[in-house]
Amino acid sequence: MPEIPEIELSERDRKRIENARLAITRGNFDYAVEICGTVLESEPGCLDVRRLLRRAQKRVSADKGKGAALVVRRIFHSVSLLQGYIMLKRDPSVAMAIGERVLHKDVYNSRALSLIARGARSLELNETEAFCLETLCEKYPNNYVKLERLCEALIKVGATEKALAIAERLNGLKPGSGQVQELVKSASVAHSINQGKWAEKEEDFRAKLKDKEEADILERANRVVVDEEGGEDRASDLMEAIHRDPQNVDNYKLLVRSYMNQEDFDAALRWLDKAFALPEAENDAPLRQLRSELRVNRVERELFDLKRDAVGADGSDVKIRSLEEELLALKLEESRKLVDQFPNDYSQRFKYGSYLYESGNTDAAIQQFQISQRSPSLRLKSLVLLGKCFMAKGLYDLALEQLDQAGENLNTMDAFKMEVLYLLAQCYENLDKPESAIEQYKAIYSSDIGYRDVASKIDAFYGKSDG
Repeated sequence: MPEIPEIELSERDRKRIENARLAITRGNFDYAVEICGTVLESEPGCLDVRRLLRRAQKRVSADKGKGAALVVRRIFHSVSLLQGYIMLKRDPSVAMAIGERVLHKDVYNSRALSLIARGARSLELNETEAFCLETLCEKYPNNYVKLERLCEALIKVGATEKALAIAERLNGLKPGSGQVQELVKSASVAHSINQGKWAEKEEDFRAKLKDKEEADILERANRVVVDEEGGEDRASDLMEAIHRDPQNVDNYKLLVRSYMNQEDFDAALRWLDKAFALPEAENDAPLRQLRSELRVNRVERELFDLKRDAVGADGSDVKIRSLEEELLALKLEESRKLVDQFPNDYSQRFKYGSYLYESGNTDAAIQQFQISQRSPSLRLKSLVLLGKCFMAKGLYDLALEQLDQAGENLNTMDAFKMEVLYLLAQCYENLDKPESAIEQYKAIYSSDIGYRDVASKIDAFYGKSDG
């Protein structure tokens, strides 16, 4: 199972996650947990959503406190976790969902985190595995077994700087261990490959890390898990790392991302400008993408603040509509630039097509989705959006072709499949084929009677038939 970025989720799920982010900003953490948990049950490979979920869970946990109540909860959860571990071999995604449900009530439960990490490993969700193991190792910094698993996971995802730092810690816990030396060697080789330098002989391990103090700084700075409360410490570590190695553009990117997570967009912009002054920044694709994301995030935050503060204010609706239009125009502009710069990046094509469709530029959107469907991971979502584009143009027969192709490859009656069936039914209705339309509505009805207006469609059809 491949890990997927948030942009590749269905339109419905992306809107849910947007609502979850708004809920966190407003302090409604329980609602954010509920939304993210629901999305992850159908899309366990979306690490972006899992990170957001963990952020909300930690805030919920902080409100509930500790003590005897926590002990009782852990005893109760042990039964659920036992079921989760039994499910690991049969259905790892279900096991991961069980682990997350425990974390909803006890965010630092080590057995739940370990369960999710093991499920991710079974599904080859390597980044998700590393994400969970890093949380575990923050809680148990001297646990040899957990550190060993984390080191292996970091090597798999290419986070070799962090893998080397963890291997150093393992070496301190078990000096002279043959197993640790193998990990050191694996991390060193992987790091050399990442830098494009094949080592011809074993080098001194501490030389790889430069020195222990710098390794600790980089390890903290590059953590997969970062709490809001630790944002200032992380930024301080990164600035110290930049001071030591001012030409390393990766540290600038991490610092910009840290300030973005804290929503300190002015500081993020200052450091981004410094990053672009470096010689190697000119051809750094992730840095350009980060600049686009920063510009969009600033306007999104401005829009949210305006909506929050403008309740009942005169002219607020006009201001909001104006800023919404400005935001969409900015997304289009930044996305177009990235497509121009990286024409073979299908995920950027899909993203750009989505913004074009939202803006009403249907023909241009069709062109992007026709290209993005070449990606196996984006094919079904691209077909559905192609269908929507043809529907917007009134070409319902062409829309049917796209939606049929998508529906043939969907075996599970989840939210995505129900959306496809609903769109198919709408096409049949517009082509004056009510019997074919009702077959699609019935398929949804038998699975989820509350989906949109399907129940009323069914009632109206049979009511007319009886008459």
